[in-house]
Amino acid sequence: MEESIRICIAAFAFWPSIGGAEARAEKLARQLQALGYDVTVVTFRHDRQWKRKEALDGLPVVRVGGIYRRDGWLGTGRLGYLPASIAMFLTLWRLRHSYDVIHALQLSPPAALIGQLTHKPVILGIQGAGPREAQRVQLDERGAALMADTLTETSFLTVDLEDWAPSAGDIGHLPRLPLGKAILAFLRKSNAFYQILSMHGHSYLTSHGFRAEQIVHIPGSVDTERFQPAPERHLDPARPERDIICVARLDYAKGVDVLLHAWGRMLREPAEWRAHLKPRLRLLGDGKLKPQLEYIVAELGIQDSVEFLGERTDVIHFLQQSWGFVLPSRWEGMSNALLEAMACGLPCVATRVSGSEDIISDTVNGLLVEPEQPAEMARALRRIVEDADLAQRLGQAGRTSVVRDYQLNSVVEQCLEVYRRLLTRGKNRDLALAMRSEK
Repeated sequence: MEESIRICIAAFAFWPSIGGAEARAEKLARQLQALGYDVTVVTFRHDRQWKRKEALDGLPVVRVGGIYRRDGWLGTGRLGYLPASIAMFLTLWRLRHSYDVIHALQLSPPAALIGQLTHKPVILGIQGAGPREAQRVQLDERGAALMADTLTETSFLTVDLEDWAPSAGDIGHLPRLPLGKAILAFLRKSNAFYQILSMHGHSYLTSHGFRAEQIVHIPGSVDTERFQPAPERHLDPARPERDIICVARLDYAKGVDVLLHAWGRMLREPAEWRAHLKPRLRLLGDGKLKPQLEYIVAELGIQDSVEFLGERTDVIHFLQQSWGFVLPSRWEGMSNALLEAMACGLPCVATRVSGSEDIISDTVNGLLVEPEQPAEMARALRRIVEDADLAQRLGQAGRTSVVRDYQLNSVVEQCLEVYRRLLTRGKNRDLALAMRSEK
């Protein structure tokens, strides 16, 4: 291996937190470590009870605090953002001699400032573009509510979105935070590079004044050796059970409420098409909206075919035993769950949002529908439930495309190529400055 690169992975959250960004950080850190690189993870200590420093199966993890609420959880909203950011900066500064490059999985102003002061390369991840402009305007002006669709009782559908953006590192929300406009101006001029997961991220960043030459496209990834079809997997047309799985946080962005309305619409269609079928929707994930989503299920009368299974550590088992997969997001970055489902050979239905539209080519390796369109989603779900040949073809094509374009080892190698390029550029710059000073 070439001269060793010491890498600091900075993440908003890490194990034992569970989520897409957390999984992305751990995959990257462990694969780099497996390749022989020196890796340290710096993250926030969201629970005051968590250790400040520990090794998780040999991976060094340093946790950063801030202002804690009475319940012991770290404040990261408007009031907690600056103290937590200062604590992150001080920790990265203290550790500056132990790494050569910082790769932050979310937008991290402290990491960008460290890069300016130490002249070390910094890559900041942009998880997603957030809601599209029309959605954002609506959220700002009218707030958010879960979908009513055919429901007549709607008083329980209101959603609190106070903290939806800071935890996602959303650029559009940054100016609303303390000193946010000044921070955004600094980020635009900083030496940091910005990793986008999907092609939509490029226009998102440039529209906010970021330089195109500072943007690198490195997509999400999946371990295709770990996530693969079960050896005995075969979509048997004679088998009546048709389990559709959704792996997602139960929050507004994931659109599970839209999925429930789509599922209800599908089941209300004339029953002849599913006379010998037993479709079932299984929801893996947890979140604040669970009580409201359970109420929607009850109001739609679909309790017999919908299961809330909570957060699970055995997701692979459920994927390998399912008929198909659905991701009803209102907006995305690039979904780990979608990549994992496709790697397991499942036919997938997803919304036409950032990330998912990069991965899926409609009717080729999956089905795409417009977000917040339950009737359209119901039709797509019915197609994969009732048509075993279509489901088999989409699942096989999905697996092939993920193996070709999103394998973990090849995506990590893309990261290493960026690290090497930036480190070489930095050495060349330092040499040029040294030579200039000698003249």
